[in-house]
Amino acid sequence: VLGILPGTIGAIQATEAIKLILGQGESLIGRLLLYDALNMSFDEVRLRKNPNCPICSEHPTLTELIDYEQFCGMPAHDHSEFSAADLNSNGHVAQMTPQQLKARLDKGDDLFILDVREPHEWDISNLAHLGAVLIPKGEVLNRMNELDTAREMVVQCRSGARSAAVIQELQTHGFKKLWNLEGGINRWAREVDPSLPIY
Repeated sequence: VLGILPGTIGAIQATEAIKLILGQGESLIGRLLLYDALNMSFDEVRLRKNPNCPICSEHPTLTELIDYEQFCGMPAHDHSEFSAADLNSNGHVAQMTPQQLKARLDKGDDLFILDVREPHEWDISNLAHLGAVLIPKGEVLNRMNELDTAREMVVQCRSGARSAAVIQELQTHGFKKLWNLEGGINRWAREVDPSLPIY
């Protein structure tokens, strides 16, 4: 691959991502951009919707995400009740989906939401309206005195990886009632609150 090609296309992709995050300009959604480096030219192809597509046709049959665990034949798990002894046993990171978190909050359950992202990510989107508190991943161990070991806590990040790592660290310091928000704030935005930007 000619070295400059990934850079050129990468710059275009980065520009598209920034436009989507800011909600500015006209994105390439529904269009295909062709780049010819030999002629230094760009061409654009507009893509027509497939009238039989189950997702993008005028009458879609797939309008929401499937329950993947059910699709795979896995047994359903009810996270509405828990035993402190069952959570985080043997280093296991317990998962809570955004829908389960919303149901628990709607029920009035006392859950502490810990956001372990960086401040600039918090500025993009956050769950402050639900009482979430920001303590970046790199500061959690130094600020554990701000956390209640007896309180049930949901740890979240952008997609669930950093929060899972934080949970494993907290487990070694005596925290038991810990949930990882599965898919992070981006999944929350997709499935619960579409007003939040996805980044």
